[in-house]
Amino acid sequence: MPKSWVLAALLIGACGGNDQAAPDAAIVVDAGPDAPPPYTEAPHGTVPEVISLGGMVLATPRIVPIFFANDDTMKGQIEQFLAMLPSSSYWHATTSEYGVGDVTIGATIVSTDAVPATDTALEAWLSAQLDGTHAGWTFDPNTIYSVYLPAGAVLSTQFGTSCQAFGAYHSEIAGTGGQNIVYALMPRCGGGLNSLTGASSHEFIEAVTDPLPFSAGAYQDLDPDHQIWGMTPGAELGDMCEYLSNANQPILGTFVVQRTWSNASAKAGHDPCVPALAAPYQGAAPLLNEDITLDFGQGVSVMTKGVQVPLNMSKTIDVALFSDAPTADFTVRATQLSGGGGSGGPELMFAWDKTTGHNGDVLKLTITRKRVVQGGSEFLIVVGPQGGSTALWWAAAAN
Repeated sequence: MPKSWVLAALLIGACGGNDQAAPDAAIVVDAGPDAPPPYTEAPHGTVPEVISLGGMVLATPRIVPIFFANDDTMKGQIEQFLAMLPSSSYWHATTSEYGVGDVTIGATIVSTDAVPATDTALEAWLSAQLDGTHAGWTFDPNTIYSVYLPAGAVLSTQFGTSCQAFGAYHSEIAGTGGQNIVYALMPRCGGGLNSLTGASSHEFIEAVTDPLPFSAGAYQDLDPDHQIWGMTPGAELGDMCEYLSNANQPILGTFVVQRTWSNASAKAGHDPCVPALAAPYQGAAPLLNEDITLDFGQGVSVMTKGVQVPLNMSKTIDVALFSDAPTADFTVRATQLSGGGGSGGPELMFAWDKTTGHNGDVLKLTITRKRVVQGGSEFLIVVGPQGGSTALWWAAAAN
């Protein structure tokens, strides 16, 4: 930075009683040390971007909550929670950049029918209710029909049962004339109201940004360099943030909701999970420049960026630390996602040159392959103390 210079005023002096003016003199005054340069976030490669497959989003979404008779537990609280969504900054922060507008909440439906026990039965029941002959039920392609299972009810699917294989989900039902039914299923999985509102917010945001995930997918894919994120955590907006220990926050009044992925915030170098929290965002990004192919069998393979680590060999990669404001040193660690145990033992082992640093530091992570597995291995860079995480970065290691 250039120094500040001060031009002194003309100095008028007298000498030995002589009134003759002294020559003009310019006095230079040093203004002190240079100001520190402005803070700059350290470079950390390209960031993940959730991309659309071209399907529609719900530009004018509506949510209709559906309960079953004799299940008053939490019903009133869920209605209060839903009533706060339309005017909230939370809804705007999580959906507007994807073309989703304000949400409205329809009248609650309370059904006296038996609770469906399978996903097939659930879809058949919803289709029947929306055939135009049932009072209080109106079909609207922009509506998310949000079914809240009563406490103790279990829904079975080909992937497993609710609250064991999954906590909640959103999907579609094939309709007539190309107008499919958009719905979400919210089981009661313990954890009380906070768990239910957190899961609801996750599914609502994914349902409006990817309402027809099977017939006309929208925001459910990753850019080519970060395809591994589509395995775990998953490529929809709620999935991308749900594994953070600080993902669920009481930021809709007193109700807990999940923070979800923002492409815009990620590109700007800020916390990609919005609404962002007050603390500066600290991240750790593995700098992966190798082109690798992950082969998952049955003709399914994907090309992406990663690191090639053959059996019994090691490779060292750079991990760039960054933050969007000055912070003290923070801690990072690496963990394996796939396989990772049982009789086969770990696929990967990790060694760091150091595990703490701050913005601008580049750590060295050495990865050693101990076991070959179909499709390669997924690993995770974690920022935060042991047992917690404030930022996550998913990566792939090919065999």
